[in-house]
Amino acid sequence: MPSDNAVAIAPAKPMDRFRQDLALREHMIKALLPQNVTFDKFMAAVVAAVGNNPKLLECDRGSLIKSCIQAAELGLSLNPTLGECDILSVYDKQRGSVAQFRPRYMGLMKLARQSGEVLKIEAEIVRENDEFLFQKGGDPRIDHRIKLSNRGEMIGAYCVWTLKNGEKQFEVMDRDQITAIRDRSSAKNRDGKIVGPWASDPEEMWRKTVVRRASKYMPRSCDGFVSAVAIDTAREIGVDGDVIDMETGEVIDITEAREDIKPTSQVDALAAKIKSVPKKDWEPAILEVGLDDDGMSDWGTWCAEAMSAISSLNQSQVNLWVKAHRNLLDEAELMAPHEIKKLMEFISK
Repeated sequence: MPSDNAVAIAPAKPMDRFRQDLALREHMIKALLPQNVTFDKFMAAVVAAVGNNPKLLECDRGSLIKSCIQAAELGLSLNPTLGECDILSVYDKQRGSVAQFRPRYMGLMKLARQSGEVLKIEAEIVRENDEFLFQKGGDPRIDHRIKLSNRGEMIGAYCVWTLKNGEKQFEVMDRDQITAIRDRSSAKNRDGKIVGPWASDPEEMWRKTVVRRASKYMPRSCDGFVSAVAIDTAREIGVDGDVIDMETGEVIDITEAREDIKPTSQVDALAAKIKSVPKKDWEPAILEVGLDDDGMSDWGTWCAEAMSAISSLNQSQVNLWVKAHRNLLDEAELMAPHEIKKLMEFISK
């Protein structure tokens, strides 16, 4: 029987738990951060961003940490006043609320300029009462005359950039092209309603959409810019990954895309070993992540259940299972490094 003098210990607040989760993974996160970003600086930026949007604490924890790291890797600030990137809470049929890193158009343009290949870049909105003409072909040019008031509804957007050799280029998109992309966006809640900047700041999203389209014509050496566009494009079309063919827009199979990339984690190393995936004559059931007593994703139990599920499969079926669970394996590696090591060893046998 508890003593009358016993002091009840209040459960940790969600933000405190999030800080603890980050602190426990300090060594792993440090290895992923760029050299100019210390762990303390990363921690402060992440806590501030999550504090501004507490709903993110309800997201799958692995997806939240992963999104924060993606922002840091690209060197984009989560400070909302700078407008370089966001972390959105979106609904996933398998995992419920998940966090997604999304660069904003200011962040994309910053990365394009930092590459040294692009001297200047800007994106503008065209409204129905503006005077707007553009011409392509042998003498390409844009003529945009903006009224100070009563400009009307948005009807298009364009991006103009100057390369380091002085050459100017531009890309123009009309309303139908942009709204078609908006309607395909994966940034939706449980009810299928579009959330995030598409709903709160459509003008910015029109600008970002045309900047993203312009990336197809920019030098491939704009590494950070191209990576950010690839991540954003994949998220927009509902792919929880960052592997996409920037020439065609086609999502690339993860096992094919990473064959020539040096593995950076246990999961990457395993995916690199799977040179081919059998035809889908057998479809693996997705193993969902349960919750622990505190309502958090229980990755330790998930890894144990994964070993049990794989134990009865042949090698071809195991390969299919790994492909289907790649994103969950990535998050398990971040959230439960000891348990995932055992699972990786079990799969590789």
